[in-house]
Amino acid sequence: MGETRVLFDDILENKISIEPVNEDKIKQVKKEWDRVSKPIDSFGSFETYHSKIAAIQGFEAPDLYHPRLIVCCGDHGIVEEGVSQTDQDVTRICATNIGKGLTTTGVMARHLGIDIMAVDVGINYAKEVPYTLNRRVKYGTCNFLKHPAMSVEEFSRAVQVGMDLALESKEAGFNLLLVGEMGIGNTTSAAVMAGYLLDLNAEAVTGRGAGLNDEGLSRKRAVVSMALSMYSGLSPVEICSNFGGLELAAMTGVILGGALYNIPVVLDGMLSMVSALVADRLLENTKDYLIPSHISKEPVAQKLAKKLSIEPPIAASMAVGEGAGAVMMISQLRMADIAFHDALKFGDSGVDQYENFNEEA
Repeated sequence: MGETRVLFDDILENKISIEPVNEDKIKQVKKEWDRVSKPIDSFGSFETYHSKIAAIQGFEAPDLYHPRLIVCCGDHGIVEEGVSQTDQDVTRICATNIGKGLTTTGVMARHLGIDIMAVDVGINYAKEVPYTLNRRVKYGTCNFLKHPAMSVEEFSRAVQVGMDLALESKEAGFNLLLVGEMGIGNTTSAAVMAGYLLDLNAEAVTGRGAGLNDEGLSRKRAVVSMALSMYSGLSPVEICSNFGGLELAAMTGVILGGALYNIPVVLDGMLSMVSALVADRLLENTKDYLIPSHISKEPVAQKLAKKLSIEPPIAASMAVGEGAGAVMMISQLRMADIAFHDALKFGDSGVDQYENFNEEA
């Protein structure tokens, strides 16, 4: 498609800028929604995001049938502190099953015809992980209470992996991206990142992740609290390199790539929102290219959504990970798309055209 590959270094050096999504193009699609014989704006945010996808893609109506789910996978040294109920081996096992399309998210994605790509950005395993794309930057992060999780150079390489995957996906014919992650311990890293990015304490950002009991939650909260007391005034890159995850960095890269290459990116839950907030801090207007899916039950999710100026339509207290919420969002958007294309229009239905009183003057 002739897209020019963008280097993350150019973003860090402020050599790259992007424009917000064209509001006039969004309004053009919304006007078509107003012709559908139903109460105006009655599909709510599904109309808004359906229209935004079309505007980003440059179409009169969105193409929801060529999506790819990119699940970024990596290990976290912080599991040494007992912040999860399983060990690191589970990351490798789950990454393999994701690549096979056999996990909860995988079977839903296959049912919808969504291409699934599991990417090893930082799994702590001596060999290649079966059924995954090997883009490994490092064998997992370090325990961030003892050492920085990764170097700035390693963080940059992981972000570049995600940016490149976005471009490669577009060149392969995928014009809608979904992001997900797999990494035991990653909600601890994301909680610390959210605390620094939003200036919140450990209690406000720490949840149960994949299902900690009360004792485990207390231990995890103590780890997050210690991490949040280590520094002040960190830049986004410093936050990520000190406390982040390689898979979270790669998700940041996919999100940046979406904005750079005009590909809508459907977020999952709290982890992808943290990555998205980092992306938007690094490159202004990136958040304009995001399509939210759901609000997870992690306590900081609502605050992240507000900071990103997004309103996830699905509120179901989910905590699946792997991009499950993003996949469900595609299902809902396709149902809305059927109504958009096939439902009776005003006039044809015997009902006079409704007036849109919500339009800005």
